[in-house]
Amino acid sequence: MKFAPAEVPASLRLVRAAGPDDWLPVDTLREVRLTHEVVEPYQGDRKPSVSTLALELVLRGGRERLAPLPFGGDPQRLADALEALLGPAGVVVQLRTERSTRDRPQPNSGWTSGGSASAGSGSG
Repeated sequence: MKFAPAEVPASLRLVRAAGPDDWLPVDTLREVRLTHEVVEPYQGDRKPSVSTLALELVLRGGRERLAPLPFGGDPQRLADALEALLGPAGVVVQLRTERSTRDRPQPNSGWTSGGSASAGSGSG
């Protein structure tokens, strides 16, 4: 999101990979919902935890949800900053953190890989 003017925003727009959206008045924004998802490693897993942040905007005319993106910052600090910026305009900022543990890989089944079997390929 981008705000203008930055200190006391009167308008905002989403900035996406394809380019920025049109400017919207801040008073069209009702709520900002941040969902911080953390996937922790299982015991013995050497991969680090993975953190993503999803953003949902509740607008006067609908909702806009952005796909979760990798996030390495402090989600509470971001929520506090958005609340300080948008709270005076009556915008509610919510932060929800969801934690889960990565699934262990399933052990191999009875099938083996690497072999080849074809009907009618036997010599005889």
